[in-house]
Amino acid sequence: MSDLLELKNIEIKEYCVLDKKTGITKFMGEKGLPGYTGLYFKDSNNFFALYPTIYGPKIYFQGYEFDMQKDLTITLEKKGKERKFKILEYDIEIEYVESPYIGIDIWSDEIDVDLFCLITQKL
Repeated sequence: MSDLLELKNIEIKEYCVLDKKTGITKFMGEKGLPGYTGLYFKDSNNFFALYPTIYGPKIYFQGYEFDMQKDLTITLEKKGKERKFKILEYDIEIEYVESPYIGIDIWSDEIDVDLFCLITQKL
């Protein structure tokens, strides 16, 4: 199995190739690898990815890979434009500012293009 993953940012048209072994990321505007693409979030402090594997969905955060399981305690707190996403079992906590792309996704109930909103809506 390859350590290279291609991921897509759902907020903007940008792709990323992540080397899980080294943590090195390469960003580009076009899809480069064949096959299914996972999703990622990146800001100045965090890189978070969610992607499928033959063993089930995985999370990549701070250089570690975690299993995405249905029984995880996942929360998203919203306070004005500030948000805090948590997965308690893995000590994952990401504080970030509301996406500037609110209202872009006409199919979303949340009217928000945000990976963490998408994750909490699917639970």
